Amino acid sequence: MTNPQPDDEAPRTDSSDTEVVSRARAVVPGGAQTGLRAQAYDCGDVAFESADGATLTTVEGEELTDYHLAFGPILLGHGHPEVDSAVRETIDRGVLYGAGTTELEAEVAERLADLLPSVEMVNFCNSGSEATYHAIRLARAHTGNEKLLKFEGCYHGWHDYVDVSVYPPAEALGDVDGGPERKPFAESDGMLSSAVENTVVVPFNNPEALREAMEIHGDELAGVILEPVLHSVGCLRPTDEFVAVLDAETSERDVPLIFDEVITAFRHAAGGMQSELGVSPDLTCVAKAMGNGYPVAAVGGRRELLAQAGGDNESGVVISGTYSGHPVGLSAAKATLDIVASEEVPELLADLGDRYRAGLRDLLDDHGIEGRVVGFRSIFSLQFGVTGEPRDYEDVAGLDEERFREFAQGMRDRGHFFTPNPYKRHHLSLAHGDEDLAAYLDDADEALMEM
Repeated sequence: MTNPQPDDEAPRTDSSDTEVVSRARAVVPGGAQTGLRAQAYDCGDVAFESADGATLTTVEGEELTDYHLAFGPILLGHGHPEVDSAVRETIDRGVLYGAGTTELEAEVAERLADLLPSVEMVNFCNSGSEATYHAIRLARAHTGNEKLLKFEGCYHGWHDYVDVSVYPPAEALGDVDGGPERKPFAESDGMLSSAVENTVVVPFNNPEALREAMEIHGDELAGVILEPVLHSVGCLRPTDEFVAVLDAETSERDVPLIFDEVITAFRHAAGGMQSELGVSPDLTCVAKAMGNGYPVAAVGGRRELLAQAGGDNESGVVISGTYSGHPVGLSAAKATLDIVASEEVPELLADLGDRYRAGLRDLLDDHGIEGRVVGFRSIFSLQFGVTGEPRDYEDVAGLDEERFREFAQGMRDRGHFFTPNPYKRHHLSLAHGDEDLAAYLDDADEALMEM
């Protein structure tokens, strides 16, 4: 699964990782395009020149097995030939039209409607943050309400609507006047205070708190949004009771339910987690694995809600974007979704993920290190200083952050790349195989021994 290289391949630069990072720091805040990307520097300066399959190559020529995968979009491996070939063919025909539609746009929308059980119509955009932004606007327009209910620890993008109580510090934890809600915590300076105030925060996997919060706020909610498997803090899997209460409360009160499947759709199941949980959300947000690294995202859902953005009435919902439905992203999505469906990619990666998790659990036991291995299917992570199956954010908030960074440093030194952020996760791609698994576990054995 490698890209053919041109005969006159460009020569490698003579720069070092540190030189490139220093140049970036002079002109880019933090030396990277987001603070999350800059966290990679916790294990030393790193600048990348190329990627292929499951391998990243730095400007110094060091090869690292990639378990970060750009926070998860790379599902098939870097430079997948079928995806990249489809993109090249599209580029040759033209990259942006900005009016009307294309057959490709209709085809990918049809494909999403076929795969995702709840989706009847689709609006394309370019990132998961855009998708959740659009979904919430559609829900607010539909209900006439402004308040949004979200769950502590869930990440739905960086915008003011949702950047609340994702990683609240210990001193910010606590109930509101002894009720079922958590105190909303703004994750960024500069956020609109009214956006924070209009956010109802409830602990994940707490059906009683959810039921009480819906009783109090149900009539004033625009929608309820969540990750169906919460991966922003490693992995929190929803309990059957929690899912049942979520479904019943939103349905009975006619509150739009928004599934943020930006991470889970196509990576965990071709039909998203909604195809397995038995819940039909009103709106669904997808991105990441949908395009194997190319920028493409979408919000889909019930026709009644999506039709508000049709632009054929006087007071409809405005969803706009010059690059929305970009042919490059859509051609990547079409090729990726074809492969996901035809080659049973989620099932293959789930089996591989099981073996990584089992091996890591054995190593923790062998070395007598306090910790746990969490994850689901193609996602896994080590969490030190905590034990037991985590159910909510508070079960994760006490993990040993420095211990994880020590492990990440040890593994980086041995040629394995993943973010040293202890709340994040490893991802697997179709390019990973048994040799990568064996090498990872052997080196993890050494790294844990040193710890």
